[in-house]
Amino acid sequence: MPAHRLADDRLVRTTATALALGRLAIGAGIWLAPGRAAKALGFDSIDAKALALGRVAASRDLVLGAWQLSALNDRQDLRRASLAVAVADGGDVLAFALALRSVGTRGAGLRGLAGAVPATLAGGWLVRRLESAW
Repeated sequence: MPAHRLADDRLVRTTATALALGRLAIGAGIWLAPGRAAKALGFDSIDAKALALGRVAASRDLVLGAWQLSALNDRQDLRRASLAVAVADGGDVLAFALALRSVGTRGAGLRGLAGAVPATLAGGWLVRRLESAW
């Protein structure tokens, strides 16, 4: 692929934007409507301890999503942000896979894997594309 500007690679911009907006939506949802977000993520209910832990993860998602969006016009910064996002998503895959071991969290594990696996793969693709295309 010939060298070109990041702004010219629509697939990279679209993938990065979609990953960032999805992450921002999840993070904002957990902060602003935690009960509804928990149900959407496959959890029946959340107590105060789970809410505190969920908001820790939600804060991470907000920061990573904002970083990725802010880096859309800088290939190296977008690569760094996308690598951090892919690693975080990989951690989510592991956490959701472990949730499959318990009957009480199996549904959440399955639902979480359905989002985390494609996000991890998309993030990995994005990092490789940003490394190799320029």
